[in-house]
Amino acid sequence: MTSNEWDAQAYDRRFGFVGRYGDDVLDVLDAQPGERVLDLGCGTGRHAAELATRGAIVVGLDADPRMLAKAAADHPRVTFVEADATAFDLAQLGSDRLFDACFSNAALQWMTPQNAVLRNVRSVLRDGGRFVAEMGGAGNIAALDEALRAALTELGFDEAEIVSNYFPTVGVQSLALEDAGFRVELAAWFRRPTALGPDTTAADWTRHFRSAAWASVPVHLHERLAAEVDDRARNGGLLTANGWVADYCRLRFVAVAR
Repeated sequence: MTSNEWDAQAYDRRFGFVGRYGDDVLDVLDAQPGERVLDLGCGTGRHAAELATRGAIVVGLDADPRMLAKAAADHPRVTFVEADATAFDLAQLGSDRLFDACFSNAALQWMTPQNAVLRNVRSVLRDGGRFVAEMGGAGNIAALDEALRAALTELGFDEAEIVSNYFPTVGVQSLALEDAGFRVELAAWFRRPTALGPDTTAADWTRHFRSAAWASVPVHLHERLAAEVDDRARNGGLLTANGWVADYCRLRFVAVAR
């Protein structure tokens, strides 16, 4: 699994747009009342709760205990399970029946090796079960990462770790899904420049989603690091007339277990 230190409260408060952009993926899934659905990488539980409201029997899976604690507190009627996406099975999900569908939003890019994740998903789905997901695609947040990398170099921390996410092309992800036992029915890549909140800059985004890199820099230099990141992100076109944006590229797919 690709690691990051998550602040569950800040995730919902400052980066709630991540969940909101996944709302229409729920409509693509079109879960029916009584269907058993796995929410893979459920985070703070927004979509798991909505699926339950629509009548699905939901299990939300995530590897981060802080995110799950908030999910359980906010949505006590939904089942949440802490597990590694590369090594889970039905028993860990508290189930003795295969699932009808798997849903995932903005999470698969954090899960490596991806082939292990996809095989696990296939193993808990019935034949004909649906796997509907949106994730970071090729080129996702390239400008944000470059701004952070350049800023770290400027401060003398060029060896600081920057999380390396899995951002595949349509072809790479489709082949991985096929190899794991799925038939890909839809796969699309698209750019989605995403507005950050009015009190959130490019540096704030990197502080949350690239926490390991920030942790390698002494706290007394964080203000300077933020200024350097924002300066480079501004030069990279991430500050618009309407505020800061993240250079998101997304990959959405619908696959069926065969």
